[in-house]
Amino acid sequence: MENTTKYVFQISYDTLETANHTIDAEKLGEAIVSMSKVLKNANKVINGEESELSLEVKANTEGSFVVEFVSYLSTTGVNPMTILGFMASTGPAITVIGALKQLRSRKIKMVEKAGDGMSVLKLSDDTDLTLPSQVAELVANKHVRDGFDAIIKTPLEGSTNAKFVVKDSEGIPIETVSDEEAKDFKTIAQNVIEEITDTIERKEIYFTKVNFESPTGWQIRLPDDSLVSVTMKDKAFIERVNKRDEKFSKTALFSVQLKTIKTHRHGTSPTYKRELLEVVRQRGE
Repeated sequence: MENTTKYVFQISYDTLETANHTIDAEKLGEAIVSMSKVLKNANKVINGEESELSLEVKANTEGSFVVEFVSYLSTTGVNPMTILGFMASTGPAITVIGALKQLRSRKIKMVEKAGDGMSVLKLSDDTDLTLPSQVAELVANKHVRDGFDAIIKTPLEGSTNAKFVVKDSEGIPIETVSDEEAKDFKTIAQNVIEEITDTIERKEIYFTKVNFESPTGWQIRLPDDSLVSVTMKDKAFIERVNKRDEKFSKTALFSVQLKTIKTHRHGTSPTYKRELLEVVRQRGE
């Protein structure tokens, strides 16, 4: 990688089990792999898909059990390690690690953009948590949460009076997570719903599939020539057609009220649900 800056930070597992500078090999291996995945995923979320980050591991130094990481990151863009909480920063006071401490065991229902670079987490206990948007996006990202589970929660699981410590290149602590706090760094079941929006528009459409026995099984052709499935909500229209009070032809153009519900989850493409609220009229009538 050209035009990169070198960053160094350490993590320490201070538990009874690591008193002799040893740690379970599988837990450590998973934590190191997860650290790489978390940093690279966060870098792409923050700086874009083309941004690259490399990570190396140095042999542990004297301490309970210390792992030193050496990262190389492009000189342009935002340093994801400061956003995550693995390095000190002059930027946002709240990091992902700090946010997860505040979040505790509460589930995120939705993330809403609040403007000025801030977002609001809507939580399961009907409270809100306002965070910098980059922090909020990572807190709600399942891949990031999977990584923190492996890096912090799993290695401290079952330990007492234990802690996970993030240190700078000089070994000075910059973030500490206790064994009790580590329980809240568990992964999430699914990507959090980021946004739900619905719009109602007047559209001119053709029916391509019909099902007068059910609200489902309908398909229409939109003005851009795309075919989409819809749920038929206009019962009066179905009754008129069934009673032959209204002429119906799949070759006829209809003016309708169409509701589009867009749901966007973190890390996925948006999904769309469409409801045909009203058949206003058949064109040409």
